[in-house]
Amino acid sequence: MQRIFSSLKQAFRKILFAFSLISLISLSALFIFTAGPSLAATPIQSQPTIEKGIDNANQASEGAVNRTEAYEKAVEAVDEPQGLEKVYEKNLEKYEETQPDTGIIQEAKQLIEKVTGQE
Repeated sequence: MQRIFSSLKQAFRKILFAFSLISLISLSALFIFTAGPSLAATPIQSQPTIEKGIDNANQASEGAVNRTEAYEKAVEAVDEPQGLEKVYEKNLEKYEETQPDTGIIQEAKQLIEKVTGQE
């Protein structure tokens, strides 16, 4: 009698384990394979139109002209002695003008100087 109960107990555990495993897999599949928002659900103003496509094509051709100009400037900079350093310094100055933050390293140096009294 005790063997029968133990075998039924094991069978019940296996069935319960299999059922819980299947339910977890099904639940995870619901979250993994969800569909994203579709284009049909977007407002009319943000949907692509032919005019927007033409404008994008014009901008792409302008970008090609800008790329050729940038390439020519880069070739000139490489040909000059010290040309790359000048270009780098110009770019660095432009970057520092647009990014007023001193950065974490500069702030750390200032803090160390302040703490040690070397101001």
